[in-house]
Amino acid sequence: MKVVLLLCLALTAALHAADKADKKPKAMRLKGDVILADDFKGEKLDEKWVHAKGEEVAKFEIADGVLLIDQAAGKGAVIWRAFEAPVQDASVQLLVKPWACSWIAFGFYTPGDKPGLQRKINIAILPSGVVAVRDVEGLKNLKVANTRIPSTEWQRVAFESKGDKITVQVNDQMVLELKTELTQGEKAGLLLNLYGGKGSVDEIEVKKLK
Repeated sequence: MKVVLLLCLALTAALHAADKADKKPKAMRLKGDVILADDFKGEKLDEKWVHAKGEEVAKFEIADGVLLIDQAAGKGAVIWRAFEAPVQDASVQLLVKPWACSWIAFGFYTPGDKPGLQRKINIAILPSGVVAVRDVEGLKNLKVANTRIPSTEWQRVAFESKGDKITVQVNDQMVLELKTELTQGEKAGLLLNLYGGKGSVDEIEVKKLK
């Protein structure tokens, strides 16, 4: 009888953990006009997303309505999508689950031919629950917060860049605010990158701020 009870309790705990891992935090109400949105519900990745192709590169695929990113044989995983026209101020919110990687990062890139080299800052999410605003060129964190959200759970992260001001929210809670000239200037598109394994992304929405 005790064995049956213990098995039932273990099964209940496992089902609860699985349900919590699959639960997606509700969308945040951010101001502005939508200029890019993707919920990855199609059978394959929209061709507007650009990434390196071949055998010795990272893999990007749609699995159960989610973008699965796998560094695979690549040195890292980088994917980007251009806006129809550059904007000065913008926000982006997306669902992130860094379940088997070192980190997932995202940010805007400036106009030019090499998006991967045209980022000044990005927002990095680590499996430990750390969220950091990074100076890409300087290779340093400008500011860090710890949400303590497990890597197996979805977290909805919103990044707003307006003038020289940056704000970062996680699951509708403000976690970071700072001012830096690195966030100023034209933004030509959105770039995602992952390092050290696999991770998942979903429900991307970019808005142009007024």
